Amino acid sequence: MIRRTRVEVDLAAIVANARAVRALTGAQVYAVVKADGYGHGAIVVAQALSRARAVAGFAVSLVEEGVALRDADVTAPVLVMGPSQHGGEDEMVAAKLTPVIASAEEIDDLAGVVRQRGVIEAHLKVDTGMGRLGVPLPRAGELTQGAARAGIRIVGLMTHLACADGDDPAEPDSMTRLQLQRFAEAERAVIAAGAPLRVRHAANSSAALLFPDARFDLVRTGIAIYGNGRWPAGAAPIQAMRLVTEVAQVRTIDEGSSVGYGAVWRAPRRSRVAVLPVGYADGLPRRASGRAEAAIRGRRVPLVGLISMDIAIADVTDMPEVTVGDAAVLLGRAGDGTSISVAEYAAWAELSEYEVTCGMSKRVPRTYVGDPP
Repeated sequence: MIRRTRVEVDLAAIVANARAVRALTGAQVYAVVKADGYGHGAIVVAQALSRARAVAGFAVSLVEEGVALRDADVTAPVLVMGPSQHGGEDEMVAAKLTPVIASAEEIDDLAGVVRQRGVIEAHLKVDTGMGRLGVPLPRAGELTQGAARAGIRIVGLMTHLACADGDDPAEPDSMTRLQLQRFAEAERAVIAAGAPLRVRHAANSSAALLFPDARFDLVRTGIAIYGNGRWPAGAAPIQAMRLVTEVAQVRTIDEGSSVGYGAVWRAPRRSRVAVLPVGYADGLPRRASGRAEAAIRGRRVPLVGLISMDIAIADVTDMPEVTVGDAAVLLGRAGDGTSISVAEYAAWAELSEYEVTCGMSKRVPRTYVGDPP
């Protein structure tokens, strides 16, 4: 039985967004489907993108995520960006996943696989300013040679841009520009060390869409293909996720009566309230209390009282037509031109857009709509 509360994912929207990224950037697109496709469902999303031939490959964080794609018959290239590869190197190579090397220790770990399976190909990640993963810039050439001696061919070079989400593309001295300059230095060092480079990539979604100099041979886009994040003016991404529930009860309460824990909201008049079977255990954060809204019958209504684990309350006093069974949209398109964006939902709860979709609970069933062309 399907719960009244569900996450709807529009696969046609994801395909359209991926194609829009390809058209805007002119680069090959790797769809980032780590963290279960940012909450959208990695396997279903990857299968839809593959059927539509909308992307050139995929990027994940964990070996397990890549193996799951292979088990689901996704055959396109899959880049394992790490760092959680230790102990899974043989399984990764056996599944024909592409490892990312970000340290000398990872070269040593992969060398054992080479002795068993022969030469393997990998991408080298250089740290140009993110300060998390990646070989230090001065050691890029040295580690490229070390990889070659271990039987690892460095066919790709990558980095991760720290500030593309907020940097001004017109600012010549931004962190993003500095990182791109350092990436060019790394490329020269790696080529001089004899790497047979075939592909260079630095851009996440924001960099791909707003910094043409960051596009190189491919772009790694996660949030953009789901219709969110920072797009250039005039672009029209389609938000792929909706959070929908149904009115479970409609109650009439007297002026001054309270609803919810702590009695933090009291009715300013005789009111009608709709009980919605959705709460913070589903991905509607408690901290959004007092700010969040729902769309019912194409109109926005405020959620009142504290959001609890399983229940939220909407004030529908001015909508006498609302009844049990009516759809209530917490996120996404709601008809009649009404829509609640991921950005707005994030602002209610003081979260990032990434946290909104990744935070949709696994107990909420995913349903898929849209037939990607």
